[in-house]
Amino acid sequence: MPNWAIHLIVPLLALLIVGRKEDHKYILLLLPLAVLPDIDTFVIEHRALLHNIFIPAILFFIGLSIKKMRSIFFIAGVYFVSHVILDLFAGGVVLFYPVYNQMAFIDASLEMSRTNQLLWTFDYGFNDYSEGWKIAQGYISDSVGTGSLVIVLVAGIWASYRNRMVGKEDK
Repeated sequence: MPNWAIHLIVPLLALLIVGRKEDHKYILLLLPLAVLPDIDTFVIEHRALLHNIFIPAILFFIGLSIKKMRSIFFIAGVYFVSHVILDLFAGGVVLFYPVYNQMAFIDASLEMSRTNQLLWTFDYGFNDYSEGWKIAQGYISDSVGTGSLVIVLVAGIWASYRNRMVGKEDK
């Protein structure tokens, strides 16, 4: 499981790269939302109740509906979705809870073998939502770094795309 620092730093950097300068205060004020999904540790449904795709989807939908507060809801949605993605790479989450009660996971790692060969392992799918996860226990994958890199990479691509589009408008 990624620690709280990873859950805070990765989306913060992504939002600071992608976000507009006038949104930086909201990015910092809403930062605690990045660790909020782990509150479900204190209930029976850890990695299910608040670690699903529906909460970020609702936040993004509200952001689309309320134009004045769009950036606030989008920032909140990014914090929630980044937490879900990072935990997806670290053992899994019940992505479609309560509709589908299976844990989605992605396990990706890049390792160096004893013969100096790079070994890329990639596995994904669904597992049973076992009793160990329900009580906030389970195995911890070493692919958290991969999940972090995916989020930062997507943010970098978006920032370069946005800068290119702004450059075209200035011409």
